[in-house]
Amino acid sequence: MKLQEFFQNKVVVITGSARGVGREAARQALAAGAFVALNGRDAATLEATRQNLGQTGRTLAVAADVSIPSEAQYLMAAVLAAWGRVDVLINNAGLSMRGEFADLSPTTIKTMIDANLLTAVWATQAALPALRLSQGRVLFVSSLAGVRGFPGVSLYSAAKMALTALQQSLRAEEGPRGVTASLVHLAFTENDPEKTVLGADGRPFQHHRRWSMTQQRAATALLKAVATGKERTVLTAQGRALVWGQCWFPGLLDWFVRSSGGKLHQVEEKHP
Repeated sequence: MKLQEFFQNKVVVITGSARGVGREAARQALAAGAFVALNGRDAATLEATRQNLGQTGRTLAVAADVSIPSEAQYLMAAVLAAWGRVDVLINNAGLSMRGEFADLSPTTIKTMIDANLLTAVWATQAALPALRLSQGRVLFVSSLAGVRGFPGVSLYSAAKMALTALQQSLRAEEGPRGVTASLVHLAFTENDPEKTVLGADGRPFQHHRRWSMTQQRAATALLKAVATGKERTVLTAQGRALVWGQCWFPGLLDWFVRSSGGKLHQVEEKHP
């Protein structure tokens, strides 16, 4: 299916779309003819993204922290006030971390759950009445760290794995009402230079790491998953091999991960 066939004149809400993959998904959805509601916590950054995307008559910037129920409700109310409907919700907001589980501060633990799980929970719950009316679609953006746990990203993995259960439950509950729930596992994706992750102590820091896919490719995969309604998409051959190994040879995969010495998700901190 061509993206234009599905997205033409659809109202699309993308959380975490001030930068990165969310911003690129917004760009591609606009090119396919959609109306796009951008969301992030910083109003100035969000409006700058909106202006940069152009087509300001087809975009809306709503600053809201969707890890908070009332702000997720505010986001959807603003979209409905502007355009009267919601056809697609892409739960893209998220944040990664690095650090051993034993060293994680309460701040890091709470932030991981808030940023990677509760943003999707509250945004989806707020959007559901409108999605039922439009028989719309909701997408959860996960990670290969949501396929199995890896050293150094325990709470990030836990939150991303929880999205699978949420998507599966919603697909069963809301499918009879015409709402489609899909999930995409992204591989490590090209970052904006200013992107940060949290350390074990809760300190944000910038980092270097080789990426395996561009923002453009990742965003296209998200939009295709929405357009087709495919239940689950796993990106890259390496990612599909991970799923296969976890299913058929979990002991061997566990040995490989343990013997890696934590190197699989190591990053190099940037210094000024």
